[in-house]
Amino acid sequence: MLMKVILFVVLVVIALYLYRRTQAVAKQELDKKAPNPEQTQSPVDTPSESNIAQKDQAVEPTDAASSEPEVIPDPVTTVDVESEPELESQAEEIIAAEPEPESEPSDVASSENDDKSVCLAPVEGEWASDSFKQLVEAANNAGEPQAQHDAVADVVSHCYKMRKQADYCQYGAALKALYLDLFRVFYQQHDSSGSDEIKAPAFMQLSTLLNDTGEFDQAISVCQLALEYQLTDGTVTGFEGRISRIEKAKAKAS
Repeated sequence: MLMKVILFVVLVVIALYLYRRTQAVAKQELDKKAPNPEQTQSPVDTPSESNIAQKDQAVEPTDAASSEPEVIPDPVTTVDVESEPELESQAEEIIAAEPEPESEPSDVASSENDDKSVCLAPVEGEWASDSFKQLVEAANNAGEPQAQHDAVADVVSHCYKMRKQADYCQYGAALKALYLDLFRVFYQQHDSSGSDEIKAPAFMQLSTLLNDTGEFDQAISVCQLALEYQLTDGTVTGFEGRISRIEKAKAKAS
């Protein structure tokens, strides 16, 4: 938008300059064609023969001056001021052809930005074991998308094993959005490579952690997403049966 305004101001300044230049050249032409006051006879006085001869001699320089070649206006003055809208439209087309700047990812969880690292919440309190703290640190230091996915999946798995403790259960359930974003990138890369079937136990583990923390709708959404990815949870009924059990737990809790 700023480039467009600057271009418009430049065009207006050029148009004003050309307009004033054209007026100046036209004024010069009119001044040259104006009659010489000395050639105009006074209607009162009757000129004598000597005066007529002197006047004829005085007229000669004027006739010579009139025979001088006509001054050709500067080629710049041939530009039509009214062509400004056309120039402006061309400038707008050039500006419109410029590529739009790419938008930057909003957060770490965005899967399209592979350069940013995972940022898990710091583990505080005596409830967290040293091994769990090491898993969290490894996830925060992971660089590649697949490495980030695997590291966060390990944290979710550890929380699932320790879900009887409320702190682990809540910490793991809070990783739902981050893990799903990382899995989306992992799934796209895996699908494009044409590899074997994907196994993602973290979907089952997250649904259980969310169910245990009372976030039943979130747990169901994880199961539904797993069905879209055509994943299995290792049970006979699969994620369909898991959704039914979560819905029963939700109805019982309400």
